[in-house]
Amino acid sequence: SVCPSCGSPLPTPLPACPKCFHIERMPNEQDFYQILDTPTAPNPFIVDPASLKNSFRNIQRYIHPDVWTPQGEGKVNAARDLSSLVNKAYNTLLQPVSRVQYILQQHGINVSETDQLDDKELILEVMEAREALEDAASEEDAQAIREQNYEKFSSTLQQIETLVGSQDWEGARRAAVRLKYLQGIDEAAKSWPH
Repeated sequence: SVCPSCGSPLPTPLPACPKCFHIERMPNEQDFYQILDTPTAPNPFIVDPASLKNSFRNIQRYIHPDVWTPQGEGKVNAARDLSSLVNKAYNTLLQPVSRVQYILQQHGINVSETDQLDDKELILEVMEAREALEDAASEEDAQAIREQNYEKFSSTLQQIETLVGSQDWEGARRAAVRLKYLQGIDEAAKSWPH
């Protein structure tokens, strides 16, 4: 894309020109993949964390508010808004739970905090893992629970990758709920003892 002010090619997908120092805010409903110049094909769930980080850092070099300080408060505020949007995009796409929720939102499906597990087997597993954490007598016990949980987390990630790839949005929604619960167990195990 080109600068709307001077017509020079822009170094990032964002409206921030290092040549003429034109910068403008963007509406918040921007596509996070486009902002970070991250491909969605063949499967938007598959993201390379290293190239995502490189893209994030490259963009921040051009839009960080400190870069715009000599240009005045108005431009610094526009840079702050862009920088905040890029941070949100990066953090959303970096984490698998927020990434699948974002992909589902793009297809009109919300995974809310109140989504209940409809998988009786998983409900039992989650309850057992929580109880085991409460009964854990040592760091090793908590670590063992975390390792078992990680296997389930990894296999759920694989499922989501397949479901998103085949555009099975309802299956992906159910798997996203499961992933969120498994992440909760991991966080509880990590912070053992409570």
